[in-house]
Amino acid sequence: MNAPRRSRFGATVVAVALLAGAALVGIDAAPAAAKVAKCPLGALAQAKKPVEITFWHSMPAANEETLKRVTDQFNSSQSAVKVTLVNQITYEDTLTKYRAGLGTGDLPDLVQMATTTALQQMVDTQSIVPAAACAKADNYNFSDHLTRVVDNLKLGGTLIAMPFNVSNPVFLYNKKAFAAAGLDPDKPPATFAEVKAAAQRLRDTHVVAKAPFGLKSAPSNLEQWLAKDGQLFVNNSNGRAKRATKVVFDTATGRKIFSWMADMVRSNLAIVNSDQGASVYDNLFGIGNGNLAMTLDTSATLGTITQVLASGQYPNVELGVGPMFSLRGGGGTAVGGGALFISNKSSPAKQAAAWRYAKFLNEPETQAEWAAGTGYIPIRKSATKLPAVQDLWARVPGYKVAYDQVVGGPNTPATAGAVIGDYFGVREVMRNAEQSMFTGGASPAKALATAAKEANRVIAEYNKRIGA
Repeated sequence: MNAPRRSRFGATVVAVALLAGAALVGIDAAPAAAKVAKCPLGALAQAKKPVEITFWHSMPAANEETLKRVTDQFNSSQSAVKVTLVNQITYEDTLTKYRAGLGTGDLPDLVQMATTTALQQMVDTQSIVPAAACAKADNYNFSDHLTRVVDNLKLGGTLIAMPFNVSNPVFLYNKKAFAAAGLDPDKPPATFAEVKAAAQRLRDTHVVAKAPFGLKSAPSNLEQWLAKDGQLFVNNSNGRAKRATKVVFDTATGRKIFSWMADMVRSNLAIVNSDQGASVYDNLFGIGNGNLAMTLDTSATLGTITQVLASGQYPNVELGVGPMFSLRGGGGTAVGGGALFISNKSSPAKQAAAWRYAKFLNEPETQAEWAAGTGYIPIRKSATKLPAVQDLWARVPGYKVAYDQVVGGPNTPATAGAVIGDYFGVREVMRNAEQSMFTGGASPAKALATAAKEANRVIAEYNKRIGA
């Protein structure tokens, strides 16, 4: 499967930017939520038209194609605002470049950032107009939006960013491989034990060339598995009651999750690939070429996967999509994906223009087209009734799995996801911990305990830098 281009910029770069950023761009101590601000919507009417704005995004392949298409529709539908798209490759890259721009002035008018992972940092930069301010000025109503999606973007009761692209992890597998191994291709495993049993069956029947399961070493997996078990990742209600000061994942549940991953790898039932750099899609390629039969990945890959499979390159693959499995099964995943942040460093007219474009991206018709072309879920309830979504879900039911995980899951601090200042720094710690377990010989308990200690150090250092 053709992998979208990806950069190797990661949490290390972000950490360096943070160390410099507190001194260079004057980040002051900030509360957990954004300060009350005004949104200058009236400035658009007074400005010379069109008001040109730049939107930084991080969409690859089919997702970028769909974004270009809907943006062209917006630009051609009116003459007041013209949007220029700039692809910054990854969310990590985007945050790094945004923070650098706070010092140089090279900033977008609207930027797409990962929801939970960037939320606290974007507030701490004091460089954004909260979406709540624009919604209030425009009498904009969120009653048609999915409640969990809107709540995910709130801090201290204030909506920080405009919702846009929402995803969550799904179980991806080759139905043909399952059938060849004597497994039910229409009944994906729902628990750790069931995945291991399916993997053992796939290996014993020699259906796969290398290993049954492709385990992407994504730190977000631990976060999601904890959420599905109703467990928090950090204290203070996952950083939503007040700023997080330490992690709380070194528990019996956390150790069971790490032990399961280690056992799958050491039993040769799983192969690990990185969630960064050139190997980020090796788990998906592995299913395509028959080396693997199942994996976990974001629902946002579905548009690209469907596009590639339709080309006929992988005739031995029939894609199955199931809910994210977990320790005991059931439970709701945390809301993932990205959201839209309006920069207060832009002129008032550009801020108003950015809000208008962000609203367009939230329109039911736009959300329906966006969901049909990408694998992200429609975040408007009315969008699910439109033909683009109805036809897609009827034709490829797997696209509805991620939506069901959002609307069917509980709305709790655990499933809202954690809010941490240096989230990418914490995730780098988690990557290192997993590698120490997979290749360094560390026990799951030792790896998790080390991760907790190091993550607490990262959180404390960040909080100290900004005076929190």
